[in-house]
Amino acid sequence: MTSVSHSGTGPEDPHEASPRPLDDEIAASRRRDGRRLNPATFEVRLRRWALLLLVAGPVIWFLVQQLR
Repeated sequence: MTSVSHSGTGPEDPHEASPRPLDDEIAASRRRDGRRLNPATFEVRLRRWALLLLVAGPVIWFLVQQLR
């Protein structure tokens, strides 16, 4: 069996453009006005805050009780 190489898929291909950095892709995907937040991003941030408060609340309560 012989290996078949497709054009443009090899790392040695001189015609292939270098990939853009991730920061550039993220910046390009954002809206220019910046007023509206992506619903998926908002949900992730909301879940992170909820998890943080769910964990931090009892920890803070425990520390306050230990300091008394």
